[in-house]
Amino acid sequence: MTLAAWLCAAGAIVLWASFATLVSHAPDVPPMLLTGLALCLGSATCLHRVRDWRVPPRTLAFGVACLFVYNAGLIMAFRLAPIAEANLINYLWPLILVLLGTTVWRGVDCAAKLAGALLGFGGCLIAITSGTGTLTFNAAHATHLAGYGMALLAAIVWAVYSLGARWLPPFSSWAVGGFCLGAGLLAIASHFLFEPRYALTGNDMAWVLAIGLGPLGISFVLWDRAMRLGNAAQIGILGYSTPVLSMLCLALAGKVTGRDWSPIFVACTLIVAGVALASVGPVLWRRTVRQG
Repeated sequence: MTLAAWLCAAGAIVLWASFATLVSHAPDVPPMLLTGLALCLGSATCLHRVRDWRVPPRTLAFGVACLFVYNAGLIMAFRLAPIAEANLINYLWPLILVLLGTTVWRGVDCAAKLAGALLGFGGCLIAITSGTGTLTFNAAHATHLAGYGMALLAAIVWAVYSLGARWLPPFSSWAVGGFCLGAGLLAIASHFLFEPRYALTGNDMAWVLAIGLGPLGISFVLWDRAMRLGNAAQIGILGYSTPVLSMLCLALAGKVTGRDWSPIFVACTLIVAGVALASVGPVLWRRTVRQG
């Protein structure tokens, strides 16, 4: 894989690692309003190539729908469930990306992917249950489950979107600006239809601007370039540095204090091990067989 692909993927991942922390600084902004404003601001990072926003209707619909569902779902997950657990579940997307991005499903490949998926699921379960392995159903937990579901939906949608450039007619990476604008306008319309009106403060706008220009702006362009230039499975492995960096950002910002961190780190370790096994396991096996 080229150096440019690695650098683009790394840049996007560093920006995404800050996403949960930045969102936590604007807790009172309604999810749809926050999503819409941030995405519209994010589209401004591509305005200098606005001519490249012209894409076929099918491509536009795919990009807008994926960015809207992913970002709105993830921000809602952060509001409905503990942010650390929701964050980890969202970062199942590299494993899903590895599974979707590989066409060979036989022998060692199949076994490695199934084992990786089970490890990832185990990490997800530990994150949800805080290490107990059991689910207690009450009103509060039902709300958390809705948040976990939104986080998982976001993970699936992002994996599908990441591979979309390979399924659609060729288009410029800068067309992502049009996707952001369309998804942002859709989210703002949803805010006026379904959420109570909210007057943004200067502090709110500062955090929304940071979210829009970084995690919901130039990061999408970097990621699109990485997926075009690189290998989806290898980038998926790199993607699992994101939950580690994201959890560190949350900890440094003091957003998850007063809790036992051991289940979170165990969950993160299992998820990282799962995607590594699914991606690297078959390669190492073949190399061992050839050398033997």
